[in-house]
Parts: sequence; C-alpha cells; structure tokens
Amino acid sequence: MKFSVTLTDLHKALDKTSPAMPKKSTLPILEHFNFQLKGNELKIIATDQDLTIMSFLLVDGSEDGHVLLPGKRLNDIVRALNPDNTAEFTVSENFEIKIKTSNGKFSMKGIDPNEYLVLPELFESVKPDMDSIQNMSVVDQSATPIALFKKEQINRIAERTASAVSKDEYRPAMTGVYFQFCGTYVNSVSTDSYRLVKTTYKPENGVFPTDLNVIIPSRTIEQLKKADNDVAMSFIKTQMKITHVRLDIGETVLISRIIEEKFPPYESVLPKNNTIIANLPKAETLTAIKRAAIFANATSNQVKLSFEANQLTIIGEDEDTGSMGSETLSCEYSADPMVIGFNHRYLSEEISNIEDTQDSTMFQMTLSEPNRPALIKPYPENDELLMLLMPVRIS
Repeated sequence: MKFSVTLTDLHKALDKTSPAMPKKSTLPILEHFNFQLKGNELKIIATDQDLTIMSFLLVDGSEDGHVLLPGKRLNDIVRALNPDNTAEFTVSENFEIKIKTSNGKFSMKGIDPNEYLVLPELFESVKPDMDSIQNMSVVDQSATPIALFKKEQINRIAERTASAVSKDEYRPAMTGVYFQFCGTYVNSVSTDSYRLVKTTYKPENGVFPTDLNVIIPSRTIEQLKKADNDVAMSFIKTQMKITHVRLDIGETVLISRIIEEKFPPYESVLPKNNTIIANLPKAETLTAIKRAAIFANATSNQVKLSFEANQLTIIGEDEDTGSMGSETLSCEYSADPMVIGFNHRYLSEEISNIEDTQDSTMFQMTLSEPNRPALIKPYPENDELLMLLMPVRIS
C-alpha cells in the first residue's frame, strides 16, 4: 500500500471515525484503524462492535492495499504534525508502516487485516438512493425502512433529546432516544424519569416508515449532533428483526446496534390537566436561574419558583451555609400564587432547548400543583417541542 494525503484531510477523517474506537478493549485488534486503499479512495473503519464508523477519503494513491494501524499512535502523530504538510504512507508486505513528511520520518508496526472482525452489517448493507427517497410518496414497507433528515433538523433533534437520556445502565430502554415513525412525521423522545423531551419532525411532503419504533443509543445520538450533511437513516434486519440502524452522512457511514428493549409508555405520563399557565421571557429567566443557582444547595440543586400576579421570583437557598439569593422578573401569570421547586440544571437545560424566533423570545410553562410535573414548551405553542419536568420537594 502506498499513498499521499494532506494531513488536514486525514485529521478530519480520523476525527469522524475515532468515536467508534474503544480506548481500551478486551480485543486489542479493535484499538486499530482499518485502512483499505483502492485507487484514490481510502476507507477508514473503526468499531467497538456496538458502533461502527467508516469514512471515505480521497488521496493520491499509487499502490492498493489493506492494513490495520494502531489507533492512538496514529491519532497522536497526525495531531502533532503540521496540518499544512502532506504525508506519504508506505506499507510493506509484512505490514511495516512508514510515514514520511517534508522534514520527518516515522514508522510503526501494523497488523494483518485478516485478523479484523467480520462486519456484515457494514459491508452487506448499501447506501440508500437519496434521490429516490426524496421522490417517494409512500415508504415501501416490504423493503428496508428508510428516513431522510435534513442536517439542521437531525442536529436539533439530537441536541434536544440528548440531555434527557438516562445514564442508568439498569434501565437500558431509557439510555437511548426513542424514534417513533408515523408516516408523515416522526417523534423523538428521551427520558430519565425526572424529565422528558419530545420533539416532532414533520417536514413538508415528508415520507417516513409507518408503525416503526426503535431506540437509538445515546452514543450514536452524540454523533448526530455533529452531522455535517443530510442524514439517510435506514434499518438493517437480521432474521426479519431490526437489529441495526445505518446512518449515511455525506462520505461517512455509521452502523449502530439498536437497543432491543421496550420504551416506557411516555404518553401516559404527560399531564392533561395543567391549567395554570405562565408565559416567561427566555433570556431573563435563564440568567435569573443562573444567578440564583449560585446560592442553591450543592446536593439538591434546588431553586424555587414563586409565581404571583404577572411576576416570578426565582430563589436559591442553602440552609446549611445560610446563603440565599433571589431575583424577580415580569411574566404573564394570572392564577393564584404558587411556589414550586426544580433542579436548576434540569430546568435550565429544558428552557435552553427552546429557540428564539422572529415572533417570540418567550416560552410557556404549564402547571397544576407544586408536586405535579410541569410542561415546558415554545410560546406561541407549537407541536414541534414538548418537555416535562418533575418538581423537587421544597425543603
């Protein structure tokens, strides 16, 4: 194998592929990048068996080949070199790797690629035809289910839902994001039992699978936050059962196992009788929470929201240290006075999920009782985003 490549381009490709490489594995072979060169196209593959990422990179190839390169060492040397330089890679028949730059020479030992894992989910699946997806009027349910997301929208879905994913390994169904495909729209839901985020993507002329529900792991969702192109999402079946999701993002392919658990029936926990309504300025509320949180107890992270006629007072207090801070702001509120407590970090994250628009810099909170969940949503209300937050008992 022999090729030359600009180090800036190689760095970008390795950065895209590296998230699938385990830092330490019981299978040392997985701590290597799988390089495959054919003509001027270099495939770079990494996997930890749950997530596989393949990037394509155009290089100046002069001799085809295949080799496994030690991941950490390659990453370290590429980062340390001048990104404006070009590097020449040469791999011998016994997998000795030599890297030559304008003023340096480096060598390392590679591994026979035949020792790498077999990855049928990657090499036996194919990239969907993006043009045919866009021109579909109905998804063919007998074929591989496919969904197309615009870059900005998949970024938004991932950003909003990632914060509410559970880290409790004993509740695996909640450690990912639930995608609920409904033909013309898709709901994406995450919850850790203290909060819930539901986004709805309903593009004009959108075509999605029908009655398809999958849970995509949080690690994969983290990669969708960084998607730099539109995403074609397709599903891989093994023995007629969906086991993996394939994500084609420009010149990068991600293959991820899905979480084969049943997601909680989230619709049943959404309150139907939150008749108390407060319309609040987003920026002022966030900064008031931030300042009050400085005085909150470090264990409970509690702030109190005290609502009165057209005003809200946010209070942070720590009885252990005798500290207290409060801030009052104007809002639209006409119900009886109410005091309710929330974890300030969770509250700030949910409010931050709401984007300002040309028409509004406000958000809406609906309540029923101090011990019942609040709903947080855009104002004016739309069906794109809905969040639930459980209160904490006021101490």
